[in-house]
Amino acid sequence: MDINIFDRNEMTLNVLNLLAEKADLECIDLVLLNFNFSSKQAHELMDFVAEKQVKKQGLTKQECTNQVLKIKPDIENAEAFVDQLKSAALAEGRFPDVLNR
Repeated sequence: MDINIFDRNEMTLNVLNLLAEKADLECIDLVLLNFNFSSKQAHELMDFVAEKQVKKQGLTKQECTNQVLKIKPDIENAEAFVDQLKSAALAEGRFPDVLNR
């Protein structure tokens, strides 16, 4: 992966991450940005999780990881993404019936 540290988007993301770290803030949107989800991919994943929430169907880490890999097959570390997603959802109080396993 070729990372340009002076790319405008990369610098913006670095600043957001520093601010979030200093504020002890976890945010689903920032997790999605850090793992470079497109708008379509983020929407598809959030629809999947929201549907599980509506149906009050728990979602294991493995099930969530499998869905992430279907939506974003090029993700570098799906398990780390799911861990961060679950942590951010818990911090935000979102999807309490789904992302708690």
